[in-house]
Amino acid sequence: MQIHFMKKNILSLVFTLWFGLVAYSQEAITSINLDLIQNEINGGKPLPAEEKFYFRGAIPQDVEMVKLFIYQSKKSPKAGDSYFWKAPFGYKELSFQILVDNPLRSTEEFNLEFGFYKKAGEKELEELRRLIQTNLATYLNTISSVRRGGIKFEDSDEQILSNMDQIVQSGAYYFELPDGKPFPGFSDITRKKLEQRKRLKLGKAKFNIIKKTENENERAVYAQQYLQELETIVFAELDQFLSPNMLVQVDQIQFQNYRSEKTPNSIPINFGFGAISLSQDLSSQEFVYSPYLGFSFPLGNRTFTRFMSNLSISTGVFISGSMENSLGEAISGPVLDRPVFVGLGYNFFRFIRLNAGGTYLTTNKLDGSKADRIQPYVGLSAEINLWLGFGNKK
Repeated sequence: MQIHFMKKNILSLVFTLWFGLVAYSQEAITSINLDLIQNEINGGKPLPAEEKFYFRGAIPQDVEMVKLFIYQSKKSPKAGDSYFWKAPFGYKELSFQILVDNPLRSTEEFNLEFGFYKKAGEKELEELRRLIQTNLATYLNTISSVRRGGIKFEDSDEQILSNMDQIVQSGAYYFELPDGKPFPGFSDITRKKLEQRKRLKLGKAKFNIIKKTENENERAVYAQQYLQELETIVFAELDQFLSPNMLVQVDQIQFQNYRSEKTPNSIPINFGFGAISLSQDLSSQEFVYSPYLGFSFPLGNRTFTRFMSNLSISTGVFISGSMENSLGEAISGPVLDRPVFVGLGYNFFRFIRLNAGGTYLTTNKLDGSKADRIQPYVGLSAEINLWLGFGNKK
């Protein structure tokens, strides 16, 4: 009788889990609108929180890329995230769509920067190249000096590479590659050329200078030759970055201290089927089975701490009133004559929970006495979130 009851409940639970899996797989992603004319996001409503969402909006047809940079107002921009939308090759689009796949925290303020880019013209790229080359050359000449022992730089090699990277990034601030990737930095070729100066001996400069004019300082000429070779390598790597397909920013819209929505408060409810061990030792094993109903208290926020949010403390009650041991003694408990449990649970697929822990139960002896014990249990359940009514329900 109990085995038939157990099979029936397991089939019901499997159907519930399958239905939940189908519903979860069909979950839609929220979309909100960016209105360029009204300079407004989402109709003035808060940003979605604790979920992925799309930014959508209309754009002029010559815009080929939209860049979104978003970060919490109270934090450094370095902690922010960048997202890109690129028009399909050869197509003129009149709208864009950006997926924000790093969910925002609830009831926080954010700064958002939207950049709109079109294809850069040849003259714009040539002017950009000229300005960056001039700044790089000026920097290298400023930090270099010629001494008896060789060519000296005021900055270390690492500082030089870092500063030149910054010069390129600052100069190309309003430009982007079609794939949105930043300047990758200077290669090992530039690094090795910087290291080469440490091996140069300017005392032998007269054997290395070609076409040295009269009265020129041999060391200065030799140092200038080295700097020209260094600049040639640096400029060549810059040219590799400044692609003919580069895009230039034509407009930017910023939103400061824009708040995210308050997510609804909820508590997970579990309905499942479990097995309670009645054994006192390992030599003989005896179990009773029952559906159970309970609550879970997650140890973290599911959106931001995946592992800890899947772990939870669970408590509840076994709801069967007909549990008996092999001697025919009724099994009851302290809540409506039902056993209660406390355990640790782990979520799979967000709605399937495996629980294990301890059950407080009472064995009603055949002689009329009662024995209270704590016994281990294990169970599998389906989980749904019960909205508590505090905050805005989605």
